[in-house]
Amino acid sequence: MAHVQIPPPELVPFGMRALKCVAMADGSFAEPERALLEAAQQLFRVSVDLDALAPITPAELAGAVEDPALRLQLVRAMLMVSLVDGEASPAEAAQVRAFADALGIGAEELRTFEKISEGHLLTARFEVLRRFWAVPHVRARVEKEGLPWLAKTLAAFVGLRENTALAERYRKLQEYPSHTLGHAYFRFVRDNGFSLPGEKGSPPEPIILHDLTHVLSGYGTDPTGEICVTAFHAGYRQQNPFTFILFSMMQFNLGIRMVPIAAAAKQQVDPARWLQAAHRGSQMTRDITDGTWDWWENLPRDIEEVRAELGIPPLATG
Repeated sequence: MAHVQIPPPELVPFGMRALKCVAMADGSFAEPERALLEAAQQLFRVSVDLDALAPITPAELAGAVEDPALRLQLVRAMLMVSLVDGEASPAEAAQVRAFADALGIGAEELRTFEKISEGHLLTARFEVLRRFWAVPHVRARVEKEGLPWLAKTLAAFVGLRENTALAERYRKLQEYPSHTLGHAYFRFVRDNGFSLPGEKGSPPEPIILHDLTHVLSGYGTDPTGEICVTAFHAGYRQQNPFTFILFSMMQFNLGIRMVPIAAAAKQQVDPARWLQAAHRGSQMTRDITDGTWDWWENLPRDIEEVRAELGIPPLATG
């Protein structure tokens, strides 16, 4: 999906100078910010002396970086630098805006970040959740199956009534051979104390795509695992990929509770692991959340065959 594009080596110093400018906008080059820039250098296989980097103006950066895709990626990297230290300062937001304007980038996530920096957290939460990948999936199911489907889904979600027909279909995954994706998914749900689709307390069925991303990527459900899996999502996601990053950064690094089922936390992001996870996801051959990937066709298959078909690198070396 190429959401982590490797820039030409000669452009890396320009990008690093801009990222350091963003980090220093609030007066300090915090350790998480430095760690993120060091991790990016490792990924790009270019070594730059961060302490020796001179500042760069927005006009100079725009003159050096012409590729629109790299410009967008660079602005998103600036947002990551701004958030990775657990704060979203107005000074850093202003610096990112200056660079983004010079680069001609007006991404939605930049406006959301500015709202976070201004303390408009409810508005920021709404904007992130509105762009969340599951929303169009749920909307499509309602359009296809009508309000009865929505009523059954909500009743199961709030724990009022099980959708037994749907739940039984998923419970049968326990009978699948142990090497299949379906059995691995069943074990993932049960081992983590979650509910299968249709069971009381279960979210809408399309959320299975998030759980399957956990299973296929190998990331766990602790804060570090959730941060990595959202970065992995962002790597392969075609539409609004950075929404995943904002969601996990707000939930696990800024201490802003995004969903009622998970407690918020601060400064849980490991920059190197996050960037590695995003790069792994970007090597996938397709976006499994775009509505064209049929999980029921893949649940009976060998999980390693599915991983190979999707181009997922091994967890240890990805």
